[in-house]
Amino acid sequence: MKKNNFLKMFVTGLLMVISMSSSASQLYAQTKDSLKTDALSQIRADRKIRPGDILDVVVYGHDELPKQIKVEADGTIKYPFMKDIKVDGMSVEQLTNILSARLSQYIGGRAEVIVAYAKDEMIEVIVLGSVVQPGSHKIPRNHTIQGAIATAGGATVRSDLDRTKLIRINPETSLREEIEVPMVSIIVETGDIRKLPALRDGDVIFVPSIYGAVYANVLGAVGKPGNYELFPGANLVDVIFLAGGPKDDASIRTVKLIRRIGVAQTEEIVDVEAVLKAKGGSVPLVQPGDIVFVPAKKFTLKTIFQVLSYAATILTLIFLSKQAGLL
Repeated sequence: MKKNNFLKMFVTGLLMVISMSSSASQLYAQTKDSLKTDALSQIRADRKIRPGDILDVVVYGHDELPKQIKVEADGTIKYPFMKDIKVDGMSVEQLTNILSARLSQYIGGRAEVIVAYAKDEMIEVIVLGSVVQPGSHKIPRNHTIQGAIATAGGATVRSDLDRTKLIRINPETSLREEIEVPMVSIIVETGDIRKLPALRDGDVIFVPSIYGAVYANVLGAVGKPGNYELFPGANLVDVIFLAGGPKDDASIRTVKLIRRIGVAQTEEIVDVEAVLKAKGGSVPLVQPGDIVFVPAKKFTLKTIFQVLSYAATILTLIFLSKQAGLL
């Protein structure tokens, strides 16, 4: 048990050092483009082929053969003499050798083959919580959560990587699902960072804080309205995605942040769409007791009653506080 805990602490520190290195010093700022290029080259060298990958294939002297192939959902490829071979999990070098061996049996002489990943298809994900640069980020398709966090500037010193959450749309049900991803535990137990979930376009990654939490209320056109824990530094975007993210009919350009100050109440309207595009620009922080209201493009009776019910609760609390002489 002690050994396992030590490993978790070591891996946590290692992940944070790796992910935070993008902002470690002025020297890095001057050379970050070359470092990113080197890192991407290393990722490609270690990368394993996965379903959905698109590969460029060149067989010298045989232009009749397919020049680009896509890895099918079952891990196979539609290529001559390769239909019975699963390439899922192979490296490009392994696939190159197998293709060369297979084709050499049929074309007369050794087949000279080159296989490479086609130009990386980029997807857009949202990284929130205890990261250096929360917001929307573009990453190569099939990157893992760790890669997305690194792209967002890395985890902060207060991050709890073992409670990372992945929020995405289930393509079969069209419903939002929330997946717990204990990053440190997965790496300690498997020793393989590739065991972390590959990301899809539109995924949301939330990295919580190690510190204690308080609560704010999120209402309106979100996946799961209700009370949600806050962490130090939690902002408006963090809280919205804690509540399942905006629904398809949400008007995220007019989100309301409602705050009670004594018997008074303030209301700030925030353009969340602009905030996400700004990648970590000025985002209002959320305080305990705040109400975040995400309006729908068209109000429904359910939404109206939801807001009225919560407003009535606040008014009742104010009235009782006055009666008790607390206000």
